[in-house]
Amino acid sequence: MTILAILAVLPAAVLLYVIYKADNVEKEPIGLMALVFFLGVLSTISAVILETIGENILDIAFRGDVTNPVHTFLLTFLVVGVAEEGGKYLVLKLLVWKNKEFNFSFDGIVYAVCSSLGFATLENILYVLPGGFHVGVTRALLSVPGHCIFGIFMGIYFGLAKGNELRGNVKAMKSNLIKAFWIPVVIHGFYDFCLMVEYEYFMLAFIALEIFMVTRAIKMVKLMSKTDSPLIPGVSAQEAINIRNMQAMREAMPTQMQGMAMQPNMAMNMQQPQYMAQNMQQPYMQNAAQGMQQPQYAAQGMQQPQYMAQNMQQPQYAAQNMQSQYVAQNMQQPQYTAQNVQQPVMQNAAPAQNANTASTEELFNQDPAIMIQNEPLVDGLSNPNPVFTAEDLT
Repeated sequence: MTILAILAVLPAAVLLYVIYKADNVEKEPIGLMALVFFLGVLSTISAVILETIGENILDIAFRGDVTNPVHTFLLTFLVVGVAEEGGKYLVLKLLVWKNKEFNFSFDGIVYAVCSSLGFATLENILYVLPGGFHVGVTRALLSVPGHCIFGIFMGIYFGLAKGNELRGNVKAMKSNLIKAFWIPVVIHGFYDFCLMVEYEYFMLAFIALEIFMVTRAIKMVKLMSKTDSPLIPGVSAQEAINIRNMQAMREAMPTQMQGMAMQPNMAMNMQQPQYMAQNMQQPYMQNAAQGMQQPQYAAQGMQQPQYMAQNMQQPQYAAQNMQSQYVAQNMQQPQYTAQNVQQPVMQNAAPAQNANTASTEELFNQDPAIMIQNEPLVDGLSNPNPVFTAEDLT
């Protein structure tokens, strides 16, 4: 009995380990994988109930003629396939779809395989323990890998759908979610149909399907493992991991601290020092924009010593400023006193704004197409040195 129990569980454990090792960029948390696996086990119970109801309906409709090929087709595709793959799919939608850990394309495969192998484990135990060693070996070579492959196909399209959602492509998202459900259902149904229908030439179709599924699944796992990329558009792999970590930190922090310390821009800058370096090169115009609307801002800042106290806690901020041109200019202007505090911003902001305006007007007067195609987008306030053009928005 112990040997049979090990034989029933071992194939799923081996396949799950192989998929976990193939996740090269970012390993998924064991806790979430275990939860998905466990609910996959529970989906076996719901599948048994639905299959029993479906079989009874078909028996009534076909008057007990289970050898009828139409009966077998409906049973394998619309009863067994939908009940089993539907339970696995529901687990993914409930636990994974909105989870912050689902942030890379290969993650869809990992979680779908967890759900599928959870189902396969309990199903295998129910077949192997009463069936014996021979059944255990046969299912270890065919049935359990089959469930794993169904999960791989489901995970591929599930990951594509999540990427479509994050890119705002709702139509493609819905299309891939449909594929994530129905493609495993069709493959699973045809797999069982070839084994259950009493025609010899369908065994050849089963062998061909088995070869296709195995080779295709192995190829796709290797390809997606090598090209695993973030589902969030426009970020690198490390940036996606940093975003996930900041989300986890935010959830762990008390509610009253989230608003102060975990603003989205601050979270990005904390993990992306190169962005901070770029922003530190443009403090003058940003302050100028604020000063144009709030001339009392400078006077208020002189009365807020805690602002200086905050900066004293961030030595790297001062170190970066010491390398910037803005600080260098201020170091050469000791005559900047309290008399100039009230209106330094207005005097310096106007030339920059006028310069940008003049440049734009000259290009527009010459040829509007030149400005549209080649002129960088400049708002004259917060972004005097843009890093994108109009072509980037098309």
